[in-house]
Amino acid sequence: MFGIVQKKGDENNLCGRVIGYVKIPPPVPGNGMETPFDALVSPDGILAIQGDYSKISDFDSFRNNLQQSLPKGLQEILKHILEDDEIRENLDKAKKISFSVIPQKGNDRLGDFFPIPAQLTLFQSEEALLSEEGDIYFLGEYASMSSAHLFLTGFPIIYQAKYREQTELQKTKEVDELLAGIGSSEKAESYEESESLAIHLNGDLNNFSGNLLNLLDTQILPKIMYIIERNDTENFKTGINSFRNFMHSYPHQQDIEKMISILQSINEKKYSSSYDSKILTLLCKKISALHHEEFEILPEIQKELEATVES
Repeated sequence: MFGIVQKKGDENNLCGRVIGYVKIPPPVPGNGMETPFDALVSPDGILAIQGDYSKISDFDSFRNNLQQSLPKGLQEILKHILEDDEIRENLDKAKKISFSVIPQKGNDRLGDFFPIPAQLTLFQSEEALLSEEGDIYFLGEYASMSSAHLFLTGFPIIYQAKYREQTELQKTKEVDELLAGIGSSEKAESYEESESLAIHLNGDLNNFSGNLLNLLDTQILPKIMYIIERNDTENFKTGINSFRNFMHSYPHQQDIEKMISILQSINEKKYSSSYDSKILTLLCKKISALHHEEFEILPEIQKELEATVES
């Protein structure tokens, strides 16, 4: 539309950092048509605008609302992350708004100032511009500086609308996942009311007819993690042995031993890292997919598993 061409980036997954540029005839000094923006035009006639919307400007409000809705333990973790100096510095930078002007013809006065969430930026060439990181758009060729500038300053608003729509959808998805995680934590806390923390699995995988991923991800692992938190050594050993016996017919026993190794490591450290959690989650997905013969999703799971191990 309007001749806009995306030169870099994915329109369905905008990153929030954008550069838009136009081509105009290079300014000719001394012709009486000088504008305040001539110095920002590259030798090959490139005029560009740059913005960064990858940080949420109203983050304080979002953070406070989210913290109030979380259990106390998760509130403390979130508070620690959000008060990191580097994160705060980036958020403060994101709240700044630049100003630009529209040049008026016929005199040397500047036009009315108006706020735009971006800045005109000098690049020495189109090649240098295209080497930058972010979403980069070519907005067309213009004969006059005023028309080029007007289109440039309007484009970031259009980009922001699309980017914010995508981030809102992503934020909704993440909040749903967070709430699902809190639900799993609540399940784990309910085990405190049980008479016994021991894990007893009847039979083995050969005669199991339920959803294996549900069994692993929402029942077995949360209960083992709660046993670890309670420092119940006896029930931890019993649970691990019961899990190993239940899974003895699974064809890739190295996956089972990897899970057990991670759980034993967590039991020794008394805490789990994000790496531990991700590997356990992916192993559960892989084991379930193999058991239920969901072979179409296995390559992607295996790829993500290998990438996580290598990172």
